[in-house]
Amino acid sequence: MSYIVVGNSAAGLFAVEEIRRHDTRSEVIVLTAEQEPSYSRCLTTYFLAGDIPASQLYLRDTDFAERLNLKMIYGVKVNGIDPTHQSLRSTDGREWHYSKLLLAMGSSARKPTISGGNLPEVFTLRTMEDALAINKVLEQGAQKAVVIGGGLVSLKSAYALKKRGLDVTVVVSSGQILSQMLDLKEASMMQEYLSVNGLKFLLQTEAMSITGKSHVQGVLISSQTELAADLVIIGKGVRPNIEELSEFGFNIGQGLKVDSSLATNLPNIYAAGDIAETWDLVREQFTLNATWPNATTQGRIAGANMCGREEVYAGSLGLNSVDFFGLSAMSVGITKLQDNKESGDWEQDENLKMMEDMPIYRKLIWERNNSSLTPSLPSSLPIYTPKGFVLIGDTSQGGVLTALIKAGRPLTLAQRQSAMGKRGTLAVDMIR
Repeated sequence: MSYIVVGNSAAGLFAVEEIRRHDTRSEVIVLTAEQEPSYSRCLTTYFLAGDIPASQLYLRDTDFAERLNLKMIYGVKVNGIDPTHQSLRSTDGREWHYSKLLLAMGSSARKPTISGGNLPEVFTLRTMEDALAINKVLEQGAQKAVVIGGGLVSLKSAYALKKRGLDVTVVVSSGQILSQMLDLKEASMMQEYLSVNGLKFLLQTEAMSITGKSHVQGVLISSQTELAADLVIIGKGVRPNIEELSEFGFNIGQGLKVDSSLATNLPNIYAAGDIAETWDLVREQFTLNATWPNATTQGRIAGANMCGREEVYAGSLGLNSVDFFGLSAMSVGITKLQDNKESGDWEQDENLKMMEDMPIYRKLIWERNNSSLTPSLPSSLPIYTPKGFVLIGDTSQGGVLTALIKAGRPLTLAQRQSAMGKRGTLAVDMIR
């Protein structure tokens, strides 16, 4: 038996560990396009902020591959798969044969298309290589930065640069920050707090070009307005690394479509992590939910099933969690009423209080159903299924609320009110 895992981030790492739990003798080959052992992409902005050293980005000890008897091959980009002969090849012409194959290549930052985007101080932030290159510019004395984009990666980058003492302006083409995570009201809370802590925002503003001949000089936002900058970070989202896979017979939607075992439509080939299109537990459709927790779970289950187990992946959840200058925020599942299905009866509960300049906010999204569908409850009693939440300022109840959503158990009005109680305390039997 020969296992090959393509990718060594969250999904790939947890897959090889699970394979070794069930099979200690067979060959396990890990192919990765990067030159680094497994590290946490989630922590790169904390490294840039100066909160942790680069050494803390790594997820396992230096002897990890040796202890698990893994054959690690770095700097490999796979561009060919032959499902019939169970082989794959790389761009440099090398070829490997597999008994079971896991594709876990993750995703990449969308490439900048803006004029001036090829200047040496213009970056995306996705890999350790990106983070180290940005850090080098910071160490050379950068003072002003422009961050283009208002999503999670952009704001985490802006936060890191501000902590390093830079003057930071965030340019956002839409009317709010964090539009994939929060509604306008919630985004305004976050923006106000970030502004108090020194970040500058320009909403509904397009970056027209990045100026400078051999080095960044600024960012042009109108024919007469240029923002001075000696560092630019562009955060315009990510894309799954599936562009090389379209011609080999895979069932491809937003990503590689997989079943509940994480198997693709091709024999003996599995997919996990950011490239895997899985069942969304609350939206009830197949989609990409590219988060670290989803990737680790998928990697573990795929690894087990490659060894002949029969574990089931129930599905994924959209989940985002951030912390800026001591203000935490977390969103799970459906977080905006306008994103819900046209059918059904949807409601939300929310409360807000201020503690000095920090908002403490909780919102829960509910789908209302008739309890006749739940025999254990009186048929006249309305029931509510939790579908998502947003927490700002206090995320301590995030774990139990996430478990509640995953359980998908309908609740009575009294139980719904308990979820919005003083501390959001929920009885254990509510999530069983």
